[in-house]
Amino acid sequence: MEKKFNIFFVIILCLAAFLVLSQEKQREENSLSTAVDAEISSNRLVVTQKYAVKSLDPTLASDTGSLRVTSNIYEGLVRFKPGTVQVEPCLASSWEVSEDAKVWTFNLRRNVLFQDGTPLDAGSVESSIKRQIESKKNQTSYADFVYAPVQKIEAVDNYTVQFHLKYPYAPFLNNLAMPMAAPVVGPARDNAEETSVPPPGTGPYILAGEIDNGILLRANPHYWATTPGIQEIVFLTVTDSLLQSEMLLHGQSDIALDLTFDDAAKVRFQGYPVFRTTGLDICYLGFYTERAPFDRAGVRKAVAQAIDIKEAYKHQGLQQAQPAVGHLPPGVIGSELTDRPGYDPAEATRLLNDAGHKDGLSFTLITYSDPRPYTPGGGKELAEALTRSAAQAGITINVRAYPWDQFKEALQRREGDAFLYGWISDNGDPDNFLYTLLAPDQIEHGQNITHYHNTQLETIMVSGRNTTDMEIRRELYAQAQEILNKDTPWVVLGHSLYHAATAPDITGFAFSPTGWHTLGGVKKEAMQ
Repeated sequence: MEKKFNIFFVIILCLAAFLVLSQEKQREENSLSTAVDAEISSNRLVVTQKYAVKSLDPTLASDTGSLRVTSNIYEGLVRFKPGTVQVEPCLASSWEVSEDAKVWTFNLRRNVLFQDGTPLDAGSVESSIKRQIESKKNQTSYADFVYAPVQKIEAVDNYTVQFHLKYPYAPFLNNLAMPMAAPVVGPARDNAEETSVPPPGTGPYILAGEIDNGILLRANPHYWATTPGIQEIVFLTVTDSLLQSEMLLHGQSDIALDLTFDDAAKVRFQGYPVFRTTGLDICYLGFYTERAPFDRAGVRKAVAQAIDIKEAYKHQGLQQAQPAVGHLPPGVIGSELTDRPGYDPAEATRLLNDAGHKDGLSFTLITYSDPRPYTPGGGKELAEALTRSAAQAGITINVRAYPWDQFKEALQRREGDAFLYGWISDNGDPDNFLYTLLAPDQIEHGQNITHYHNTQLETIMVSGRNTTDMEIRRELYAQAQEILNKDTPWVVLGHSLYHAATAPDITGFAFSPTGWHTLGGVKKEAMQ
C-alpha cells in the first residue's frame, strides 16, 4: 500500500511540474503575442532574434543583438554588400588611396541628411569619428581596432575627408564597413538631459522607441537612397529557436534570424524560404611550434593528415558547423585558392617514421568543454573525435578539457603540447585571420599562440597589408596558404553555420555571414 501511495504521489508531482512548465510557456507565448498585437501588416516587419539588444549607441554597440538594430539606423563611409564581405560605397560615393597606401581620400555624397535634418558634410564625418575615438578614454572599445592605423583625420573641403595612416593598411576599408565604431553619426546634443539618447544617423530607419518586448524602427522619410520597402520594423528577442519557428509559422513574425537546423528544416517543409550561411570564423588545432614534439614541421603535418576532419564534424552535427577545406572561411579573399593536403593515415605514418617516431606519437591536447559557434558540441567532443581518427595512424592524443575561462588561463600557461581554439573575425579580411593569428609580432600580444615564425610568410602578409589591389592581395594570400600547407603550424578544422527563415511573402532579404543584416531593401509582396 505504501509503495502504491508513493507511486501515486510521484505521478501527482510530475503532473504538477508539467502544468507549471506549460503555464510558463503559455505566459511567454502570450507576452510575445502582446509584443506584436499591433497587427502584422504590409507596413510592418517583425524580426525575431535570440540575442538581447544591449546598446543602440554605435560607439558602444558591439554585440550581435545590438548591431542588428544599429546597422539599420546608422551608416558608414562604406558598407558590406548585403550577404557578403565585399565592400561597396555608402556615404562616400568613391575613394582614392595614395601609392604608399597611407592616405585614404573619401568623396562624400551630396544632399544626405542626418535623421534630425542636419546635412552630412566632411566636418560632421570628422567630428563623428573623433567622438568614436575619444570614447575609448574610459574603456576599451571597437574604436581601438577600427582606427588603430589612423594618425590624423582631415576635412579637406565640405565633401572630402582624408585619413592619414601611420602605416600602410589595406584592411582599413573593411574596418570602415563594420557597424562597430565606424558609422557616421550626427552632432551630439548639448542638452545634458538627452545624453542617453543615441545620436542621429543617416540610415534607412529611425529609432522610434520600444514596443512591449521589442525595439521599434520607422522608415526614414528623407533617406538618401531607395525608400525603405517597409514602414516599420520591430526587433523581438526570442531566445528559443522552436518558439521563433512557431511564431513564423503562425504569422506572428516575418523573419526568424537564429534557427537551429531542425527548426529551419521544419519551416522549409511548410514551404517557407530558408537561408544558410557560413560564419566568419575558424576552429583550429594549434601546435606549440617552439618545442618538441611540434618544433618539427613533419610531425605537425603527420598529425594534420592523420585526422579525418569530415568524420569528426559528423559528431559535431554538420547542420550547425561545417568542416573546413582551407585556412580561411568561404567568402573571404583567397579562401577559394587553397589546396590543402587531406586525410591520409598512410602518409601520416610515413611522415612520423621519417621524423623518428617509428613507434608512434603521443601528445596532450588541451581544449574547452563549452560549446562555441564553430564547435556547437563543445571542444571536448571534437577533440575526442579527432583522437579516434588519429589512433589509426599510431597517434595517441590525450585530451584535457576545461571550462572556457579556465581553458584560456591554461593557454596562457601554455599547458599541453597542442590546443583547440577558435577565432571570430571582426572585419572579414584575410589579414584578420592570418596576420592576427600567425604573425611573429602577435606572439607578445597573445594572439599567435602557436609561436610560429616564418620570415617568408611574414613578408607576404606585410605585402598583403601594403597593397590595395585586390587581385594582387588574392595572389599573396594564395602564396601564404601554400606556405601554411607545407609548415602546418595549425590545422583549421571548421566554421559555424547559421540558419534563418522568412515568411513566404518576404522579398529582398540577404542573410549575411557577418551576423548583422540591412533590411532597407526588404519588402512584403501581396500573396496570390
